[in-house]
Amino acid sequence: MRVRLATILLCLSSIEPAQAGPMDDGEVLFLRGQYKSAIQSYQKALTYDINENSRAHCWYMLGQSYLLLGDIKQARAAFSTILERYAKTEWLPEAYVGLGDTYAHEGRHEQAIDNYKKAMSSAYLARSGSSAYYRIAKAYRALGQAGKAEPYENTIRKQYPDSLEARQLLLGKGAASPPASAAGPAGAQTYAVQVAYTPRADYARDAVAQYKKKGYDAYVDLVTANGANRYRVLIGRYQSKEAADAMMRSFKAKEKSDAFVTAVGQ
Repeated sequence: MRVRLATILLCLSSIEPAQAGPMDDGEVLFLRGQYKSAIQSYQKALTYDINENSRAHCWYMLGQSYLLLGDIKQARAAFSTILERYAKTEWLPEAYVGLGDTYAHEGRHEQAIDNYKKAMSSAYLARSGSSAYYRIAKAYRALGQAGKAEPYENTIRKQYPDSLEARQLLLGKGAASPPASAAGPAGAQTYAVQVAYTPRADYARDAVAQYKKKGYDAYVDLVTANGANRYRVLIGRYQSKEAADAMMRSFKAKEKSDAFVTAVGQ
C-alpha cells in the first residue's frame, strides 16, 4: 500500500535532497515550497524503473507543483497523463480533481464540476468526500446556481460534520480556523508553526491526529492557492513570533522534522 503523502512529507521534511532518491527529493522540495526544483525531481524519478502507481504519483505531484506555480497548461497536461496512461491506479480520482481545479482556476466552472463528479468513486469519497462535495458546491455557487450547491453543502453538514469544509460552511469564511479558545484578540496578528502542507484534506487530518496524540496543539488551516484548496498543518497560536520560534526549535529537535514559523491572521 502506498505510504500516505502526509506521512511522507512529515517524515522526509528534514532530509536533505542529496540524501534521498528523486521521488523523495520531490516530496521534500514540495513541502518547502520549492516547486520548480520539485518538478525537476519528479521528472527525474520518471526516468527510473518504478511501478505504475509510483509513476501516477509523480505525475500527480507534477500537476500540483505546476498548479501552485500558476502554470495551468502544464498542470492540466500532467493530470491528463494519469487519465491516459494510469487510469487503473489509485491516483485516477485525484487526477480528475486536479483537472477540475485547473478549470476552476480559469473560471470554467462547468468543466470543473464535470471533472469533480468523475472523481467521486466510493473509495475517494471515503477518504476525501467532504473536499469533493465542497469543490462542487463552490463551483455551482460561482455559476450563481445556489440551488444546485445546497444539496452538496447539506451532505457535508450531515455526513462530514467534523470536516474542515463543514467548519467553513458554518463560519462562512474561506479558511478553516482553530477553536476560538486558541485564538488571540480579534484582529490581532498571531503566529503558528507549520509542519506540513498538502493538497489532500485526508492527509492533513491524519497528520493532525498523529501530532495530537503526541500532545501538540495541532490543527489544519485551509487556504486557497491559485484557485485550489491546500491544507497547512499548524501547531499552536502565539501572540509573539519569539514564542513561535521557541516552539519551532523544540519541535525540530524533538521530531527531527522540518518546520517554520508562519503568520496566522484572525
